[in-house]
Amino acid sequence: MTNSVKVTINRQTVWVEPGTTILDAASHAGIDIPTLCSHQADHPCQICAVEIEGEKALVRSCSTPVEHGMVVNTKSDSVRAHRKHILELKLSRHYGDCISPCSIACPANINIQGYLSLICRGQYLEALRLIKEKNPLPLSTGRVCPHPCQDMCRRMLVDDSVTINHLKRFVADYALDAEKRDCSSTFVPTGHRVAIIGGGPAGLSAAYYLARKGHAVTILEAMPELGGMLRYGIPEYRLPKKILNQEIKSIIQTGIHVRTGKQLGKNFTLESLTEEGFGAIFLGIGAWREVKTGVEGEDLEGVVSGLRFLKNVAAGKDVRIGKRVAVIGGGNSAMDVARTCLRIGAEEVTIIYRRSRLELPAREQEVREAEAEGVRLFFVAIPSRIMRENGHLRIEVLRTQLSEPGEDGRRYPVPISGSEVIFEVDNIFSVIGQRPDVSLFSSEGKIGELAISQKDRIIVDPDTFQTSVKGVFAGGDVVSGPRTVVKAVAAGRKAADSIHLYLTGAEITPAQTELNVTRGGNLDEVDLRNFAGIQIEPRERIPERPPDIRIRSFIEYTLGFSEDMALREAGRCLGCGCVALSKCELRSLAIEYGADLSVLGTEKRLKYAIEDSHPFITIDPNKCIFCQRCKNNCQYQAMELDATGFDENDLPLGITIRINEWCTCCGKCADNCPTGALVKKCVTLPVPSDQLRQTRTVCAYCGCGCNLTLNVNGESLVEVTSDPSHAPNFGNTCVKGRFGYDFLHHPERLTHPLVRKGGYLVEATWDEALSLVSRNFLELKEKCGTQVLACLSSAKCTNEENYVIQKFMRAVIGTNNVDHCARL
Repeated sequence: MTNSVKVTINRQTVWVEPGTTILDAASHAGIDIPTLCSHQADHPCQICAVEIEGEKALVRSCSTPVEHGMVVNTKSDSVRAHRKHILELKLSRHYGDCISPCSIACPANINIQGYLSLICRGQYLEALRLIKEKNPLPLSTGRVCPHPCQDMCRRMLVDDSVTINHLKRFVADYALDAEKRDCSSTFVPTGHRVAIIGGGPAGLSAAYYLARKGHAVTILEAMPELGGMLRYGIPEYRLPKKILNQEIKSIIQTGIHVRTGKQLGKNFTLESLTEEGFGAIFLGIGAWREVKTGVEGEDLEGVVSGLRFLKNVAAGKDVRIGKRVAVIGGGNSAMDVARTCLRIGAEEVTIIYRRSRLELPAREQEVREAEAEGVRLFFVAIPSRIMRENGHLRIEVLRTQLSEPGEDGRRYPVPISGSEVIFEVDNIFSVIGQRPDVSLFSSEGKIGELAISQKDRIIVDPDTFQTSVKGVFAGGDVVSGPRTVVKAVAAGRKAADSIHLYLTGAEITPAQTELNVTRGGNLDEVDLRNFAGIQIEPRERIPERPPDIRIRSFIEYTLGFSEDMALREAGRCLGCGCVALSKCELRSLAIEYGADLSVLGTEKRLKYAIEDSHPFITIDPNKCIFCQRCKNNCQYQAMELDATGFDENDLPLGITIRINEWCTCCGKCADNCPTGALVKKCVTLPVPSDQLRQTRTVCAYCGCGCNLTLNVNGESLVEVTSDPSHAPNFGNTCVKGRFGYDFLHHPERLTHPLVRKGGYLVEATWDEALSLVSRNFLELKEKCGTQVLACLSSAKCTNEENYVIQKFMRAVIGTNNVDHCARL
């Protein structure tokens, strides 16, 4: 210790050699000081600044040597504020998206770009696995989701948006047709029990994710079957019950117990569930109470709630209606009621809506399909009274005019006096809204302690879904009011995360918001130069039955994509999100230090063309922060990185990046890039680092034995890297070691043995294949001798495997006819 220097870093004493920098001293003590540059950079990143006791200004730890007795603080308020400011400056020049806009628009935040890339590879089951990380109901949502993701798809700035939702349906249908069960890993039981009250989308979602975390889950459902509004509110022609049953079965098979016909307040209470041993309760009871119109005569015979009508039809009851039907309302459920009426015998169906077509809340696609089937739409009209005369119902409506937009931005209908119009019909269905059943919340006990809003909804913490009662969580329509299926699914999953934290005694904190340095939050903000050179490819047309055919039955009218259609459509994805998500240090530091992008704003215009001429690496100077890691880590001087000047904040005014002819394609530059400015073309799956599984291995291409790290998500190899701290290659690889493993995802790669039966190659087990080969070898050897037998090994075999192959052929078979297929 006599020649060592004593320094205190964050109250920890460290002894180091004289001349050691503060950064290296901290690293020696296991203290992390963030840095984005290579330390030899001409214009260092300044992120590594620290505070030294007695000094007024912060110093760069990468270039400041320690002094005896020095006291350093790497986490003070001034240090954090400095790093936050520097990160904001760098982000202001960083042009790119962390997460694709479609995934951000998705209420469930599904990794859409990721599963589309897996479809392109032909990895359909892997695509389904990725979807089910956020949504356990892809069969159902693939049919009924209003797909807000597609509204934010930037492909529509070229031609048409990608048909994302139908691709989700494709992989879900593929697994169903292939009879592939959910292969999610089984989890170790935690010993905790959770009661899920309500078996609709929110309840099923919460149950699925809690079961996957190892909790014992029981669903208590008031109706005879699970599904909620999926079963009782969505008609068969949109979501076949057979499909729904298969989806629910796959969820229940994760080990979930089910009790149907059990109603809260009647068959059990929150107290009884607690006494039964349930440690947490989730309320997903939906919004089943119909909102009345308040119109005179709405209680007359023949005037029925649209929701009750759909429930009765879904339950298989004998529902009879007349030839002429009026539907009051303009939402998706109103369209469902109208189209269902046509399928059970109505000849004339009219939807009456109080606003104009522009304000119609139903999806435009639903409206067009209803019109194609013969539904009439009567706008800017409001019912004033309902009468019964001569056995028929007469509904009087007043035409309306819309007011100026109010504080909420909506225009409200104002009836026009003397504008009466009368419709004579046989049935009237009211579909103007739903609310949770508040009668449940007026009971004594815990249920009565729940905080309820003026709209009869349970009040929860919007981030954790905790109610005002300890251990009770809620989500779905009972919290939000009637919303989409995918929003209920997302609420159930997020509530499951909070319940898991609650049961395990951890602090219940909401999931961290993903940083997104956007190329444009709205489509009109996106620079069209991003799409230069992209060929126009119209979207695949969704196949469906003709209107005159489909209205004759409840058979599903929208058909699925074929495999060829799905591959073409998935290939239209522009990959807007960053594929370097797993190793973007700029993003992780910006999140850690709470960088505020609104302070300085961000570039919204493309400044540099993306360079794609390199065989393995894509260069995007728009993301470069001039850290110079790529240049300083290239031992072949193949990286040419220059700036045209620097502003007052030491940010480059202009950047040029070029890979010259000295490049050996080792990929080290891309591995060292902290921002995604350099990415490997073979990396197409954007996943955060905490979703990667790393496996150490040895390169099989030659005898050097280079260390490799396989970065895997699920069963998909994301990329190959190498540990710079391990021999013999210390992070260096040849082109094959870094980029030569894309064959793993080749559609023609054999993953199972094939044997010929009846003239066709069919899958077989290894035992079957090896037995067949050995039997045939023995027969040929006895009949013709050893020289008619030969063996070719694969270029992908290891040296050890090749040695065994040649030894087997020479010592066991007795022939020298052995070769390596790469020689061909």
